[in-house]
Amino acid sequence: LSLKFAHIKKIGKTSLIVGLSQVTFTSLTGFCIIYFLLGQPVLSAIYLGIAITFSSTIIIVKLLADKKDTESVYGRYTTGMMIVQDVVALSIIIVLSSFTDGATLSSIASALFLKILVLVAFVFVLARYVVPRILSSVAKSTEFLFVFTVAWCFGVASLLFWLGFSIEVGALIAGLTLGSSPYQAEISSRVKSLRDFFLVLFFIILGSQLSLSQLEFAITPGIVLAIFILIGNPLILFLVFRALKFTRRNSFLAGVTAAQVSEFGFVLLLAGEKLGHITGNQMEIFTIVALT
Repeated sequence: LSLKFAHIKKIGKTSLIVGLSQVTFTSLTGFCIIYFLLGQPVLSAIYLGIAITFSSTIIIVKLLADKKDTESVYGRYTTGMMIVQDVVALSIIIVLSSFTDGATLSSIASALFLKILVLVAFVFVLARYVVPRILSSVAKSTEFLFVFTVAWCFGVASLLFWLGFSIEVGALIAGLTLGSSPYQAEISSRVKSLRDFFLVLFFIILGSQLSLSQLEFAITPGIVLAIFILIGNPLILFLVFRALKFTRRNSFLAGVTAAQVSEFGFVLLLAGEKLGHITGNQMEIFTIVALT
């Protein structure tokens, strides 16, 4: 719901530069720490390095809203950076979902191209023609708007899952089509309590992912990476924002606001496990980082 691409137009190329720079520098630095310092295998280091790159959109949006900083300078550009991050994460998930056993590189590339084409066309048709017509009638009742939003989310996610996309991609597209509508603010206010409820469940899932049998092997790498996310990642963002002539205050606030990891990290690691790319205690390590 927060992925409003009209927002990107307003803040121009700055968010694109910040988002791509942060993803690049954080993932490369994370890979070096995980591979050279912590001694993880190459594939595990790649997956973990990318997983810790993304900040949590749902936590950042809630944090900015609670502080009433959504429309502040650093709030607008942090939100713009999150849109870039989420698009990158979405692209990686789509690429990983294209890998199947025994598939050739050409078949993977053609399937990926077809998926992206279908997805772009699907989003365009829904956002341009379908959603506005439905919402113009539904929005007359706030209760009906809430029920429709939940039904739309599950319906679109299920349809895209049936078409071969991951359930996470389907849910993200459902929110994207609603976020582009004129009723985005009303929808966000109606689902706020539901969002907070699932945010609680998100942290319950974090705790349930932490296997105590693997804790002694995951605690040290988890703490090292948590320190990097809490100190190194804000420093990277601070330097990028300062290079783009932002004030020290806005650069600092943008950096510390994004000092956490995303739910996309779990999706990415689960995809890696399904493909057999990672088989160690990476999930436990990432859970420790997320909880910290």
